[in-house]
Amino acid sequence: MKLSILFPEKNQGEKMIRHIFDEVVPYFDQQGIEYEVVICPNGCSEEEMALLSNASFPSQVRVLENATPGKGNGVRQGILAAKGEYVLFMDADLSTGLDVYEKEVAPRMGKDDAIIASRDVKGSVYGLKQPFMRRATHFGSRVIIAMMFHLKIKDTQCGYKAFKTSVARFIAEKQIVDGFAFDVEYLYFLRRNGFSIAEVPCVWTDDPDSTIRKSMKVYKDFYKDLRRIKKNKKNYLLTSEERALAKGEEAC
Repeated sequence: MKLSILFPEKNQGEKMIRHIFDEVVPYFDQQGIEYEVVICPNGCSEEEMALLSNASFPSQVRVLENATPGKGNGVRQGILAAKGEYVLFMDADLSTGLDVYEKEVAPRMGKDDAIIASRDVKGSVYGLKQPFMRRATHFGSRVIIAMMFHLKIKDTQCGYKAFKTSVARFIAEKQIVDGFAFDVEYLYFLRRNGFSIAEVPCVWTDDPDSTIRKSMKVYKDFYKDLRRIKKNKKNYLLTSEERALAKGEEAC
């Protein structure tokens, strides 16, 4: 079973390149699996694209064309370009420990439609405590998302999620959000259509260079997009034939 590992990326090229060579490729080589790494630029500068293009990555790593800004848009482009049976996206800063793959994701591939890392389930570990404001907004988001979407998920926003590719392609086709709320949109789509979601523990370390904490506009846009997702609820529903196709089953 081939795995496509997606990295949505915006102007973190030096960090991205270092992590690919020093950690990502060595780790997945040791797993003894067939895999590809897909770097998904979204709103990168010309200098950043030149840096990525000239990085001399190994053959299992490829860089997509620069997409329009938005992490969600980067993930969507990666899903549509993926060649594996499962797609796994994670943040370029590797905030989530790589070993969650062998401990939690690999055993569930072929069983669950989605496997998502969570910072808030039993067994999870914070490697570096978040600043108070980040923790407060995280808790507030959990409450609002639970009230709006009735998702039985403790942490929708951890940037490490794996999906069966046949399911993820339908998500990408229905996706309307390019910003950080796209995680909620993906999980809401899964729940609306009865796909299975496994929420698993991870080791997570706060990135001090993260840009999300620096702009309140990000949070305002996030809650605006939550309202857009809720209004779009009918459009996420698949037909029985589409659900069967996504599951790799024959339609009744």
